[in-house]
Amino acid sequence: MNLRFLLRIVTRLAVWLLTLSCFGVVLWVIDEILGWDILPDALSLLVRALLVAGGIIAFVLVVMNLILSLALLAEANASRAELPDFSISRRFKRRMRQSALALVVAIALLMGGLQVVNQLRVQASVREARVEFNQAQAEMNQSIEEVLGLFTPPLLDAINTNTLAEQGQLGNLQKLFNSIQSSFPRQPSVSLVVPATQEPYRYARIDKTSITANDNGQFSLVPQLYTGFPSEEETQAIEQLFSGDVPSLESSLNGNVLRNIVPSSWGVLERDGEIMAIVYLQANDRGAYDWVLDEQSFHHKGPEKLLTN
Repeated sequence: MNLRFLLRIVTRLAVWLLTLSCFGVVLWVIDEILGWDILPDALSLLVRALLVAGGIIAFVLVVMNLILSLALLAEANASRAELPDFSISRRFKRRMRQSALALVVAIALLMGGLQVVNQLRVQASVREARVEFNQAQAEMNQSIEEVLGLFTPPLLDAINTNTLAEQGQLGNLQKLFNSIQSSFPRQPSVSLVVPATQEPYRYARIDKTSITANDNGQFSLVPQLYTGFPSEEETQAIEQLFSGDVPSLESSLNGNVLRNIVPSSWGVLERDGEIMAIVYLQANDRGAYDWVLDEQSFHHKGPEKLLTN
């Protein structure tokens, strides 16, 4: 192999490619940075792709140029020192080719083995995460039954008439929200969904952030109001709960009120045989399964029966 001839070709290719890349960079800067939009969209994408490919090829050529230059420099130094030119036998060359092939095969097998091991590790982690997700969901289903029983008759009367502030129950409701979060597993947050009393709103959502107190200790309520929900599945589920039916969420739902992609549960509050509110409980301590929730479709169907106080 004539290293001097190869170095000359590599150098010329690198110079021409870098020159063309300069023109491409100028066009890209004028079109994208300055915003002159002189190139059609398809041509702009082509220029961008050619710049990326040209940059990679130019980098490889520069590295090859450096290696060839070092090789020629080493040969020149060896000639000046009058070092003998050792010839390589065909047998040695054959063994070198076989060794190189064996090395490539070994590296490929090693990379494949590591990939298989990584896939098995990920699958095992996902299985463990699913087990913990189901366990956390079972805890939420058990907790919601206890939470529903914590609403006292004065609270139920105030929710039923929708006069929480007038009857002085906002402070008690906020205390209940805080005590639920600190007393139950997974530090769950709780929220209420009640029918809205003003048009055109249909529902109002109350949680502990909806209740505020001023310097005089007087509480005020600013609920989240909804005219409806973007998801028809969530709308149907809310309507079913207020009508006393059990919604079954077969697919994942990341709604404004109901979310079955995290451990959560829900039930209803009744007063004199009338459903007045939906109670939603969601786990905050998400545990080891948190890292797979964005990659895996973990979801549950909700309680199997209508839970009530």
